[in-house]
Amino acid sequence: MAWVSASWSALVSGRRAAYTLLLTLAVGVHAMGIHMVGTVLPSVVVDLGGAAFYAWATILYTMTSIMGTVCGRLVQATLDLRRGYLVGVFCLLGGTLGCAMAPHIAVLLIARALQGIGSGLLVALAYSMVSELYPAELQPRVFSAISGIWGVAALLGPTVGGVFATLGWWRGAFWSMTPVFMLLSALAWYALPPVHGQAARGRFPGLRLTLLGAGVLCVALSGHVASLGMRLGLVASACGFIAQTFRLDASTANRLFPSQPLSLTTHVGLASWIFLLFGVTTSYITVFLPLVVQVLYSVSPLWAGYATALLSVSWTIAALGSAGLHDRQVRRAILFGPLLMTCGAIGLGIWVVHGPLTLLGVCVALTGAGIGVCFAHISSRMIAAARPDERSLAASAIPTLQSLGIAFGAATAGLVANTAGLAEGVSSATVASAATWVYGLGVVVPISLTGLALRFVWRRWAYPYVGSSAGAESKR
Repeated sequence: MAWVSASWSALVSGRRAAYTLLLTLAVGVHAMGIHMVGTVLPSVVVDLGGAAFYAWATILYTMTSIMGTVCGRLVQATLDLRRGYLVGVFCLLGGTLGCAMAPHIAVLLIARALQGIGSGLLVALAYSMVSELYPAELQPRVFSAISGIWGVAALLGPTVGGVFATLGWWRGAFWSMTPVFMLLSALAWYALPPVHGQAARGRFPGLRLTLLGAGVLCVALSGHVASLGMRLGLVASACGFIAQTFRLDASTANRLFPSQPLSLTTHVGLASWIFLLFGVTTSYITVFLPLVVQVLYSVSPLWAGYATALLSVSWTIAALGSAGLHDRQVRRAILFGPLLMTCGAIGLGIWVVHGPLTLLGVCVALTGAGIGVCFAHISSRMIAAARPDERSLAASAIPTLQSLGIAFGAATAGLVANTAGLAEGVSSATVASAATWVYGLGVVVPISLTGLALRFVWRRWAYPYVGSSAGAESKR
């Protein structure tokens, strides 16, 4: 019976069918907001002008989505799960309509910021739903389903954006998303229970949110300044702002993050570092590889986008294939994932400049598969290892940590690339030099992940979990 209860069919039986649809679509619309908009932005600036603000459409969305993700648990505690979800949907709907009707680039940027807040809230609440509405034995499959929707969005997003951009009606890409938001709002109202989190205590965390936002903004801006000194200063400032956010958060009642989120001596802390470095690894591929294959291999922008989509597709396939693992198989998967990523990173470092392109694709796929094979299992065990009153908080912290990793990964990749010569101009020579250094140094990240995974598994052997939350508590 335990096997039956943990099967895929359990995710779509009874009321769980609506829950699964709501949480996967919440993550899906966020992923679409990333992949689709990047395709239509060139058409947007041609129509509205403001090419100087081109990067800000992504910067503002990234910054506010992280802020929204961090606030997800607070919103749920203040309202409830149902109303919090609706707030996220309406923010996202308002931002999408603002983008569709924007008469000026400034309006579109404001709308993108509102989109980011809404999508961040929905992602945080989706992860919170996993810990609150699904038993422990189903959680790996739910996280695998979330990974699956990322793979779908990675393929569908550029296609939808490319179709409307080709038709000369970029606004249609935004209009096409509005029926999904209407479906989400109706389904959330009728299906979600008014699950309250722990009651919010203390004052609104304005200072912590300001510090976190300043840190994310510094990271994002570091990719758009030419001076090496300015880049280093912005990245250092970002580290300082975010470190101060964690320090203040540890001493308050209305926490934004679980206890000891970056400790190397707890399961929660180790998992947090792993998710952060997952984000760094993926950003090295999604941010920099499209430029490499376009310049060095004469690949079109559309196909360059699909080349990086291999990361999401292989992630999805591996996640779905490993969802049913248990006991020792799970521990092996947690170790095997970073080893696959290390193989992919080494291959990229060797073949990124001289190819062949097929081997680059294989290396990208290995990296995605490495994340996919262990992501769900690390997620579910991080939740089980958290304090009983912080499990939902730990779940909602997962996408925040990933997003912070992506931001820092993009910043460090840009820093290394410009130092290696890319700042002098985009030519075959400068791109080849930058790629050599970015992917050569990038091997350090998956190697570090392997060490963290070893420690994570070792601690699991020393303090074994069982298949339920109650059992995990009893081992404490």
